[in-house]
Amino acid sequence: MVLWSWRQEMAAARRKLAEMMDSYSLAIDPDALIGSLSVGERQRVEILKALYRDARILILDEPTAVLTPQETESLFVTLRSLTERGLSVIFISHKLHEILAISDRISVLRRGKIVASLDAGQASRGQLAEKMVGAAVTRPQLEAMAPGAAILSMQGLNAYSRDKLPLLQNVDLTVYAHEIVGIAGVAGNGQTELADILSGLNRNFSGRLQLHGKPLNDAGPAEFVAQGIGRIPEDRHARGMIGDMAIWENVIAEDLRSPEISKWKFFVDKTAAVKRARRLIEQFDVRCKGALAQTNLLSGGNIQKLILARVLSPEPDFILANQPVRGLDEGAIAYVQEQLFAARKRGAAILLISEDLDELLSLCDRIAVIYHGKLSEAVPPAARTVAELGLMMAGQADTRGATRAN
Repeated sequence: MVLWSWRQEMAAARRKLAEMMDSYSLAIDPDALIGSLSVGERQRVEILKALYRDARILILDEPTAVLTPQETESLFVTLRSLTERGLSVIFISHKLHEILAISDRISVLRRGKIVASLDAGQASRGQLAEKMVGAAVTRPQLEAMAPGAAILSMQGLNAYSRDKLPLLQNVDLTVYAHEIVGIAGVAGNGQTELADILSGLNRNFSGRLQLHGKPLNDAGPAEFVAQGIGRIPEDRHARGMIGDMAIWENVIAEDLRSPEISKWKFFVDKTAAVKRARRLIEQFDVRCKGALAQTNLLSGGNIQKLILARVLSPEPDFILANQPVRGLDEGAIAYVQEQLFAARKRGAAILLISEDLDELLSLCDRIAVIYHGKLSEAVPPAARTVAELGLMMAGQADTRGATRAN
């Protein structure tokens, strides 16, 4: 009797699920394992879970952060269908073009308060950015510049998991002075592994990694910094700063043996270190209560400015910028981009890893796509359409951007 009842409930659940998938255009294999689904398909599952419970309000927080352009458009089609059928959707995002594309009404939050509410049809990106920051914001523009000498090169890089599964497969890339090369891709396709290698955190790889033609394969993080490599980590809290330490301590964390702040290579000259921190706080406009304050009191944007101050003040030859503007407001985004452009202008080579395709298209001289650990050729943004890049990010096109046959 219990088994019969369970089967009846399962049959009813599958019927309801099938009706929802058909009604809301949320096609998914009901018998598929979640681990086998793409990010976009998993998002459909989350929406179906909410609809199955007869939710009338759907709250989506940064729902497109790890979606390809095609998956984003598919999500928008679904959201429009939901609202047409009477559901209310709260769409939270820092991507202003998406907010304008999907919303009927827009509310702007600044420092925990709603500072503006307006109809989407009457709003513009510039207007929203100004409301978010409290002042007019203009993002910097990429200036044409001829590339210089080769700074960092990767040849045939391969990396594997503990289970011997390939994480990076035969990665080839050279980054030149005066250029920003972007890596586009959905999270989990090898970006983290590549970033760890380029930070000296992972030495378990094969192939050749060179800076100015000199090998770096056996170097650790301290040697990477000493050789002129700057690192803006993906997670500013977990890997960028130690929150319980003072600001001045975080500023010198990667340069403890500098003659400016070190005595006899064993002891830190606190007076000199605090002096340096104060200079960089002013130079990079870090809003804080001084160099002696704890770092965890800073906002996300100011923590990112502090990381920039630490990374850029030695003027490194190569900069790894991993998701440098994730979660920042328009003002902080513009500031970070200005600093990257300034580093590019003085001759640095920059590798920019981002899941935001619009960011890459506006900042980069060349763009490559990473999918399942394989990196495409890096080409100028104009060489490929957004649709082609999106298909490559989803693994539905080869490294030349040609669509694969199904």
